[in-house]
Amino acid sequence: RFIAHQLHVDVGFLLDDGTLTMLRNLYVEIEDDMERRKIIRDPDELQALTIKMIEKIEPHLAQIQGTNYEQIRLREVYFLMNRTINKAKSLDEYWKFIEQYEAIHAYSRMLRCYFYLCSAAIEQRNYSETLAILKQGEEHIMPYELMIDPIARLDLYYNLTISYSAVDNVAMSNYYLQKALDMAKKKQIFYRMDRFYELLFVQSVANKEYEKSKGYIEKLNLLSQFADDPTITILYVSNYLHYLNNVEMQFETVSPTIERAKAKLHTSMFLFKNPIFVGEQMYAQYQLQNYQQVIEIGTNFAIPTYLHHPIDLAKYYRFFAVRALSYYHMQDKVAAKRDIIYAKNGVEDYPETIYKTFIYEAFNKIFN
Repeated sequence: RFIAHQLHVDVGFLLDDGTLTMLRNLYVEIEDDMERRKIIRDPDELQALTIKMIEKIEPHLAQIQGTNYEQIRLREVYFLMNRTINKAKSLDEYWKFIEQYEAIHAYSRMLRCYFYLCSAAIEQRNYSETLAILKQGEEHIMPYELMIDPIARLDLYYNLTISYSAVDNVAMSNYYLQKALDMAKKKQIFYRMDRFYELLFVQSVANKEYEKSKGYIEKLNLLSQFADDPTITILYVSNYLHYLNNVEMQFETVSPTIERAKAKLHTSMFLFKNPIFVGEQMYAQYQLQNYQQVIEIGTNFAIPTYLHHPIDLAKYYRFFAVRALSYYHMQDKVAAKRDIIYAKNGVEDYPETIYKTFIYEAFNKIFN
């Protein structure tokens, strides 16, 4: 024990029969796999990696006792990968990781456990439960606030911002948004700034605060130029299309803007698979009264499964209302009613926005 103390290592490390070293190597390998998961776009490739990670960890479960950070993390990743395969897997077991990380003073990782639990709740569109979990996490970390990684704190403020927005509590949403922006400015952190400005932009458009939206889209543009990152550039372009459609109402410029973006980002064409580009083209063509083109462009349009926020979903449901109105003008009343019923049912419990208003007006037009 004296020698271990002098070397700043666990006693078990000096008595290691090779197991600890093997598990630490496994931990490094698994963390590399977790980073790879962030950039994989192909669902089949992602699932194959998920299964491979489970296969790497499973033979060593008996040796992974959860006595240090690496072992707790391996157990956690094993749980996460299994739940990725089977979403019905109970979350009861996952709460123990919060206690285990707290016991070894890994407070930032402890907080990220709350983020996973809240993401599981929002996938079920349970916005009040999502907020309750985040508030519990915020309260839990208060004694350790100064020891929390700034990036994890920014993630907390971001999640609280969108969660309060989801339950239509604008005041608290703005409170946490301002906390995030103040912290980012103070510490010179640009992490998530693209998401914060996107949130501000979408909220301003949804609530008809068009003058504000102009400032936010300009900031997104500057950030995309500064970052020189295709994913941030594509985020700006998709929101700029929304700006052209809803603020400037320059519908004829939407398609040319997409083509210019494709030429600029020709090495990242997979980013244009995002259905938002189809939706914005549908909206523009509808406003130009090209109803047949709307139907041709949007025949297979679908809402992405990863969207869960009410404002995001309402924006996508409006595209179904656009298609419904196009069918209406093309005298296909059955298809028009099918699409508008789907859109109206989708937004019934959501806050009032320009998207919800558009859908209800379309419903009244089609059914009257």
